[in-house]
Order: sequence, then C-alpha cells, then structure tokens
Amino acid sequence: MIRCIGNCSKCGKCKNYALMSNSNKIKASSLQMPSDFEADTNSEGYGIAFDIGTTTVVGMLWNLKSGSHIESMALANPQSKYGADVISRITYCGRDEEHLAELRQCICGCLNEIIANFVNKHGFNNDDIMRICVCGNTTMSHLFAGYHVMSLALAPFTPAYEGKLTIKGSESWLNINENAEVSVIPNIAGHVGGDIVSGLVSVRLLDKTKLTLYIDIGTNGEIVLVDGDKAFACSTAAGPAFEGAAIQCGMRAADGAIEKVLISEGNVYFRTIGDCQPTGICGSGIIDAAAQMLQNGIINSKGRMTGSKELILTDNIKITQKDIREIQLAKGAISSGTEILLKEAGREASELEEIIIAGAFGSYIDIDSAIKIGLLPAVKKDIIVCAGNAAGSGVSMAMMSEREMNAAIGIPNMVKHVELADRDDFMDIYMKSLLF
Repeated sequence: MIRCIGNCSKCGKCKNYALMSNSNKIKASSLQMPSDFEADTNSEGYGIAFDIGTTTVVGMLWNLKSGSHIESMALANPQSKYGADVISRITYCGRDEEHLAELRQCICGCLNEIIANFVNKHGFNNDDIMRICVCGNTTMSHLFAGYHVMSLALAPFTPAYEGKLTIKGSESWLNINENAEVSVIPNIAGHVGGDIVSGLVSVRLLDKTKLTLYIDIGTNGEIVLVDGDKAFACSTAAGPAFEGAAIQCGMRAADGAIEKVLISEGNVYFRTIGDCQPTGICGSGIIDAAAQMLQNGIINSKGRMTGSKELILTDNIKITQKDIREIQLAKGAISSGTEILLKEAGREASELEEIIIAGAFGSYIDIDSAIKIGLLPAVKKDIIVCAGNAAGSGVSMAMMSEREMNAAIGIPNMVKHVELADRDDFMDIYMKSLLF
C-alpha cells in the first residue's frame, strides 16, 4: 500500500508513486544456496534446520532422501518475555538455578511448535524426524543445549563449551525420533555464534580473496571482515530496533508492516509489505523514516527533532524522538564495529570491494537510506548485496552435507575475534558513530 498522509488528494497516483515503487530495496529469497552445494544425506525421513535468533526463530524442513527443501516457518522467540536482548536473559538465568531449565524449555517449546506444524501439515510422524541442526548466537545455542550462560556476561566472555555439539534425540527435549542426531553449529566466541558460522558457510566468505564485509544485522549485530587470508569478527549490541522491537509502533517484517517511507513537498508517503493495511513499522521502514527526516530537516545530525516531537504516519503509527534514539544506538553499534574491524586490518572503508548483508532485515533494506544515516559505509551501491537468511541457508547445508558440516567446524579456528570492549578507541569511535 502506498498512501499520502498529508493534504494530497492524489494518493498513490502522483509522481511519488514511481519513487516509492522503484526504491533501492535489495530483494532476496529466504534461502540462497551456493551453486556448488550438494546434499549427500540420502537417508530416509526428514530433517529440520533451526536458526534460533534472539527475536525470531526459523525452522526449515528438508526431505533427507531427496535432499529437497520443503518449507520454512518463523515464530517469535518466546524467550523475549525474559528480555529483548541476550544479557537480560543471561541475568535472569543467574537469579535462580531453575531459570536455565525454564529458558531451555521455553525455546524447545517453540521448536516443538514448529515441528508439530510441519508434522500436521505434511502428514508424517515425529518418529520420521531423524536429523536436527541448530544454529544461533552463542547465548541461544547454550540455552537450547542446556549449558549455563553466566560466563557469557563477564569478561572474557568464555563459552561453556567449544566446537560442535551432538545431542541424542532422546536427550534433546524435542519431539523427534529418540535415535535422531541433533547437531549444534560451533561458535566463534562468547558473542559471535553458530549463526555467523552458518552464514559464512552459505556465502563462502572465507573463500573470497577480495576485501569483503559481512554484516548480520539483528538484535546482536555480528560483523566479519575478510581480507585475503585474514578474517576478523566482532559482535555489537545493536539491540532489537532493526527487528521492529524497542520501537513504539514497531513490528517485524511481515504483512502490514510499513517498509518504505518517503517525505516529499511536506507530504508523507509509505508502502506496506503485502500491500496490506498498515499495522506497524519494521526496521527498514524506521531507517527510511530516519533518513527522510534527516534529509528534510525534521531531525538534525545529532538525531534531535527540530520541531514536532513525532512524525505521524497514520492515526495509530508514528515515529517518536525515542524511536530515533533507538536507531542511533543500533546503527552506531554496527558502524563502530565496522570501523574497528577495518582498523584491525589496516584498511579503509573506501577499499571495500563487497558488502554482504545477512538476515531478514537485509531483504528489505533501502541502500540509500542505510548509507544516509551511517548504518553502512559510504560506498558504491553496486558492491552491496543481500544474502537473505544466510544463517538458515548455512545451517541447512551443514545438516544436509558432511562436507558443509566439516567446513562449519573448521571456521572458528580461521577467524580472529576482536573484543570491542578491550579496545581503548572503542568508546570514541562509538560516540562519533551515533551522529547522523
């Protein structure tokens, strides 16, 4: 839906219709496998790959015999009731010994809901599920497998386990065949998890020879820079703003979410996902709104609204000063992490040859808006590509191929983790990155 919220009576028909329709949104399918990927399971039954995000959980159903992807399903992570970020959930676990089991049961219940949906829809039995593969940030992987997470809250943020985990179906808390194999993709560091490892597998990042930046924009923003035979990774506390949370009228990127905003000649236009009535605004929409507000002088470079304290989109949907602050904090975290990895490699942003954006957010992002607010470096737009759900693709590949699983197992030893908090220049770079 494209609508004018000003006094214009030609809503959807004026010159801005073309501007809205021909945006710089990067489009991507949910799963993108590299051309050299080959499934080699050739066994009976079904497998489900899970990408456990802090905010959203995605399950991908596969036929192990044919090697074909059947369906994907996403649910909100029910652990959000214990806190929107991983630190809140870690803190909750530390309050009582029973809380770890509570959060484990919570996430396994979510996975079992996805499993039940697949079973009922496609007419097979739970005992037919012979393989599960899970990826997530380090905290999510720990909570799924039942490992305590308190060490992840304190420096040096040491995980409770290293390498790939293998769990018997009977011990997994999942409603699957008791003899099924449940694998958890290895983590790189305390806050750079198996979801990043899976993403690197799917985009073949460590095979690249050109200077490439990989950004997974979510509640935890993870960044990897590859420069020839060197690879660096860091994690930033981006917060949930880019996934629609922490925004007053925010929602995830689903039907009815405002994904595109344009301000022209005093009028405000927007477009919704699915051409539906607007019910909220998702991450790409809030970034668009911030960029348009900056361009039109509604906010200044410090993010302060210069006139009204809110931008009205509909009677029920508006952008507030607090929303702008949330976006500043999120984009500042990503931007400062990017700058520090480039410094670690002795490189400049102008030298980047490719930027890969991973995650569902990247499927809707407007490049111009992301560059305008400083979320992405000021580079040529044609070097920016979207990998869709790279983590989902990679964890599926690892489940369906021994070769890909071995690649995932080897990645943590090939990447140098950069702990931002240990750097003397981090706070100065972060404070500068808050500016639009």
